[in-house]
Formats: sequence, structure tokens, C-alpha cells
Amino acid sequence: MTRQTETTGLQHARDLTRHAAQWLQLLRFRSRPGVTPFSASMCHYHAMLDPGASDLDRLASCRTMVRAVERRRLAEEFVAEADETRQTLLNPYHLHWETTRDGAALWAIANLLCEAIEAFEAEQNAA
Repeated sequence: MTRQTETTGLQHARDLTRHAAQWLQLLRFRSRPGVTPFSASMCHYHAMLDPGASDLDRLASCRTMVRAVERRRLAEEFVAEADETRQTLLNPYHLHWETTRDGAALWAIANLLCEAIEAFEAEQNAA
């Protein structure tokens, strides 16, 4: 693997991590009710956004946050299920997302985190 390819792969993983963190902060993500929102008071915030953070710390934060995001995403789907009667009337083809707006955003964030994890792991395996 050339140095350029390695740099590009790592930069892509870093960018995905940064985008996921930006979304988490924008949504004021909470892993569960009553806890502190994703913010500068969390170590994962710094590992995901600090340009000086190590890639190992970024990877560890992505792994931790994807589990938390998936739990919250499932909770949002349960909220949507509670409104199933209205959903059926508005969604006769059963093709709409069966989640809330936050649930849809969390789905996208989880995908960013999973893709970042894959990119970091690919770089580790190539080294």
C-alpha cells in the first residue's frame, strides 16, 4: 500500500468520525434519558473531533458510540410503533421509514460510525 492510499484511507475514516460527532452534537444526543448530552465534557467528543487525537482513540470512540446510537435508534423505532395507526393511514404502501426524525438521523449516524470503524480497521490490517 502506498503512503498516499494510507493517508487517504485514514483521512476518510477521520472525516466520517468528525461528521458523526457533528451530528451527535447537533442532535444533543443522549445515550439514555437523564444523562449528559454528547458534548465537550465527554472523552468521546474529544477523541472524535480533536485533530490531535490518535486514530486508536477515534476507533475506540466510534465503537462505543455506535452501540449507544443503535440503542437510541431502536428506542426511536418503538416511539414510532406507538403511533402505528396513524402511520398506516399515511403510509399505504408501507415504504415510509418507521421511525422518528431523530431515529432517521441516528440511522445515518450509525452508518457513518460503522463506515469509519471499517476504514480504521482496514488501515490497521494493511499495516
